[in-house]
Amino acid sequence: MKNNFLNRIDQLTEGHKPKYGKMTVQQMVCHCTDLYRLVLREMTLREKPNISATEAMKLAQSRKTVPAPTEMDQVAGNGTKTSDFKTDISLLKSKLQAFYALEKDYDYPPHFYFGKLNKKEWVQMAEYHLSHHLKQFGV
Repeated sequence: MKNNFLNRIDQLTEGHKPKYGKMTVQQMVCHCTDLYRLVLREMTLREKPNISATEAMKLAQSRKTVPAPTEMDQVAGNGTKTSDFKTDISLLKSKLQAFYALEKDYDYPPHFYFGKLNKKEWVQMAEYHLSHHLKQFGV
Protein backbone atom coordinates (compact mmCIF):
# COMPACT_ATOMS: atom_id res chain seq x y z
CA MET A 1 0.00 0.00 0.00
CA LYS A 2 2.86 2.38 0.82
CA ASN A 3 4.18 2.26 -2.76
CA ASN A 4 0.68 2.86 -4.11
CA PHE A 5 0.45 6.03 -2.03
CA LEU A 6 3.94 7.18 -3.04
CA ASN A 7 2.98 6.75 -6.71
CA ARG A 8 -0.29 8.64 -6.23
CA ILE A 9 1.50 11.46 -4.40
CA ASP A 10 3.96 11.71 -7.30
CA GLN A 11 1.01 12.34 -9.64
CA LEU A 12 0.10 15.57 -7.83
CA THR A 13 0.96 18.87 -9.48
CA GLU A 14 0.61 22.47 -8.35
CA GLY A 15 -2.20 22.80 -10.89
CA HIS A 16 -4.49 20.22 -9.30
CA LYS A 17 -7.80 21.69 -8.13
CA PRO A 18 -10.02 20.14 -5.46
CA LYS A 19 -13.15 18.27 -6.47
CA TYR A 20 -14.58 19.29 -3.09
CA GLY A 21 -13.41 21.17 -0.01
CA LYS A 22 -11.51 24.44 0.44
CA MET A 23 -7.85 23.39 0.63
CA THR A 24 -5.42 23.97 -2.18
CA VAL A 25 -3.36 20.98 -3.29
CA GLN A 26 -0.36 22.30 -1.37
CA GLN A 27 -2.41 22.83 1.79
CA MET A 28 -3.72 19.27 1.45
CA VAL A 29 -0.18 17.91 1.17
CA CYS A 30 0.81 19.75 4.36
CA HIS A 31 -2.41 18.69 6.11
CA CYS A 32 -1.71 15.03 5.33
CA THR A 33 1.88 15.47 6.47
CA ASP A 34 0.58 16.78 9.80
CA LEU A 35 -1.24 13.53 10.54
CA TYR A 36 2.04 11.63 10.20
CA ARG A 37 3.88 14.29 12.23
CA LEU A 38 1.25 13.79 14.95
CA VAL A 39 1.75 10.00 14.99
CA LEU A 40 5.53 10.45 14.98
CA ARG A 41 5.12 12.80 17.98
CA GLU A 42 6.62 15.74 16.11
CA MET A 43 3.54 17.82 16.87
CA THR A 44 0.84 17.78 19.53
CA LEU A 45 -2.73 19.01 19.68
CA ARG A 46 -3.98 21.32 22.39
CA GLU A 47 -7.66 20.63 21.81
CA LYS A 48 -9.89 18.02 20.23
CA PRO A 49 -12.51 18.84 17.58
CA ASN A 50 -16.05 19.25 18.87
CA ILE A 51 -17.61 16.34 16.97
CA SER A 52 -17.75 12.62 17.61
CA ALA A 53 -15.89 9.94 15.69
CA THR A 54 -19.21 8.78 14.20
CA GLU A 55 -20.02 12.29 12.97
CA ALA A 56 -16.53 12.66 11.50
CA MET A 57 -16.86 9.40 9.55
CA LYS A 58 -20.32 10.34 8.23
CA LEU A 59 -18.98 13.68 7.00
CA ALA A 60 -15.92 12.10 5.37
CA GLN A 61 -17.96 9.39 3.66
CA SER A 62 -20.32 12.00 2.23
CA ARG A 63 -17.29 14.04 1.08
CA LYS A 64 -18.18 16.95 3.33
CA THR A 65 -15.59 18.90 5.27
CA VAL A 66 -14.60 17.22 8.52
CA PRO A 67 -13.49 19.79 11.11
CA ALA A 68 -9.74 19.45 11.58
CA PRO A 69 -8.09 20.08 14.92
CA THR A 70 -7.08 23.74 15.14
CA GLU A 71 -3.39 22.92 14.79
CA MET A 72 -4.07 21.01 11.54
CA ASP A 73 -6.51 23.47 9.93
CA GLN A 74 -4.66 24.53 6.79
CA VAL A 75 -7.49 26.76 5.54
CA ALA A 76 -7.24 28.79 8.77
CA GLY A 77 -3.48 29.13 8.27
CA ASN A 78 -2.42 26.56 10.86
CA GLY A 79 -0.44 23.34 10.65
CA THR A 80 2.74 22.75 8.70
CA LYS A 81 3.35 25.88 6.65
CA THR A 82 3.57 25.46 2.91
CA SER A 83 6.96 26.13 1.35
CA ASP A 84 7.63 25.15 -2.23
CA PHE A 85 5.58 22.36 -3.75
CA LYS A 86 8.42 19.89 -4.34
CA THR A 87 9.69 20.32 -0.78
CA ASP A 88 6.20 19.77 0.64
CA ILE A 89 5.73 16.63 -1.48
CA SER A 90 9.12 15.32 -0.37
CA LEU A 91 8.27 15.92 3.30
CA LEU A 92 4.93 14.10 2.97
CA LYS A 93 6.63 11.11 1.37
CA SER A 94 9.33 11.08 4.04
CA LYS A 95 6.81 11.17 6.90
CA LEU A 96 4.67 8.51 5.20
CA GLN A 97 7.68 6.19 4.98
CA ALA A 98 8.61 6.89 8.61
CA PHE A 99 5.03 6.07 9.63
CA TYR A 100 5.07 2.71 7.85
CA ALA A 101 8.46 1.91 9.43
CA LEU A 102 7.16 2.25 13.01
CA GLU A 103 7.47 -0.88 15.11
CA LYS A 104 4.37 -2.81 16.16
CA ASP A 105 5.02 -1.94 19.81
CA TYR A 106 5.48 1.80 19.11
CA ASP A 107 3.61 3.97 21.64
CA TYR A 108 1.07 5.51 19.29
CA PRO A 109 -0.55 8.72 20.55
CA PRO A 110 -4.33 8.72 20.91
CA HIS A 111 -6.20 9.79 17.78
CA PHE A 112 -8.13 13.04 18.20
CA TYR A 113 -11.43 11.40 17.13
CA PHE A 114 -10.94 7.70 17.83
CA GLY A 115 -8.78 7.65 20.97
CA LYS A 116 -6.30 4.83 21.58
CA LEU A 117 -5.44 2.89 18.41
CA ASN A 118 -2.99 0.06 17.79
CA LYS A 119 -0.71 -0.10 14.74
CA LYS A 120 -3.25 -1.87 12.52
CA GLU A 121 -5.97 0.66 13.42
CA TRP A 122 -3.65 3.65 12.91
CA VAL A 123 -2.60 2.28 9.50
CA GLN A 124 -6.23 1.75 8.46
CA MET A 125 -7.23 5.23 9.59
CA ALA A 126 -4.19 6.95 8.05
CA GLU A 127 -4.66 5.12 4.75
CA TYR A 128 -8.32 6.15 4.67
CA HIS A 129 -7.36 9.76 5.41
CA LEU A 130 -4.63 9.97 2.78
CA SER A 131 -6.72 8.20 0.13
CA HIS A 132 -9.65 10.53 0.85
CA HIS A 133 -7.48 13.59 0.26
CA LEU A 134 -5.74 12.20 -2.81
CA LYS A 135 -9.19 11.44 -4.29
CA GLN A 136 -10.16 15.01 -3.40
CA PHE A 137 -7.56 16.07 -5.98
CA GLY A 138 -8.29 13.33 -8.50
CA VAL A 139 -5.36 10.98 -7.88
